[in-house]
Amino acid sequence: MLQTHSGEHNTSWVSEAGTAHSGDTLAVKDDVKVMACASCGFAHVVPLPSDDWLKNFYETEFYQEEKTDYLSMDADETSWRALEFGARFDFVERYIAQGNRSVLDIGCGPGDFLKTAQQRGWKAHGVEPSSTASAFARTQGVDVRTGFFGPDTFVEQTEFDFIHMSEVLEHVADPREVVACAMQCLRPGGIICISVPNDFNAFQKSVVAQSNADEWWVVPDHHLNYFSFETLENLLVSEGFDLLERTTNFPMELFLLMGQDYTSDPKLGSKLHGWRKNFDRSTADAGSLRQDFYRALAQANLGRLSIVFARKKEVS
Repeated sequence: MLQTHSGEHNTSWVSEAGTAHSGDTLAVKDDVKVMACASCGFAHVVPLPSDDWLKNFYETEFYQEEKTDYLSMDADETSWRALEFGARFDFVERYIAQGNRSVLDIGCGPGDFLKTAQQRGWKAHGVEPSSTASAFARTQGVDVRTGFFGPDTFVEQTEFDFIHMSEVLEHVADPREVVACAMQCLRPGGIICISVPNDFNAFQKSVVAQSNADEWWVVPDHHLNYFSFETLENLLVSEGFDLLERTTNFPMELFLLMGQDYTSDPKLGSKLHGWRKNFDRSTADAGSLRQDFYRALAQANLGRLSIVFARKKEVS
């Protein structure tokens, strides 16, 4: 069930295509509402932007104007992301036998995940709408197509062993369509891993309740959709996947509950991000400690990201 704050009212909206959406209002920011949509099964903004607006934003503005430093991450950041992505491969490789294994990373950005895949012996492909990000990724020696992922993107190769989407579904107008297209590109028995921000979680709500803080995670110009573990899992099940695992990463909101307001201080945010990287590195070699910790948080619906692994059914 989508959770709402008390006292909120119902919102209804009909898209240009005639699709009806309705549900309780979770938040309002800049005259845009976030609605716990009963029709979709997850929260999203209303109204949704047009396809033309989204196309222009992600092709020409996102990395050029909004994420200007993301393509020039230092070695420390790159190595930490490789640690995080490596944990995802550790799980998937329990199900996919060694050999000519292939992975598709949807919304691959600068190609960090693909580099990790190649280093582990996977045949790696990516797709990315930003020409700036995809060009940068290719300088890293990875195979990336420039464009939006859709039903015609990989028609010549529809049997990937593993499909990965890291912080993608919150940006797209129709997450269900993207998941359905991914299903078509995955071989029977293949694995999908999707990570999205775990928003409107209990830690976030506690910060807002105690300090009357703004709901800082609501950014309707970037994030169109807002998922929990449950709503992400429900989406995957409704599209025919079998659930395998849920996990998360470090719950940055803990710092807010400790009195460290990184939401209003970028320098503090950078410092605390360094602390959480230190935590991950310090526990990486402690057997299963790190992953056990994150799995336990995920079972309590906590953690910064909702990360879910699911499997396409085998052909009977």
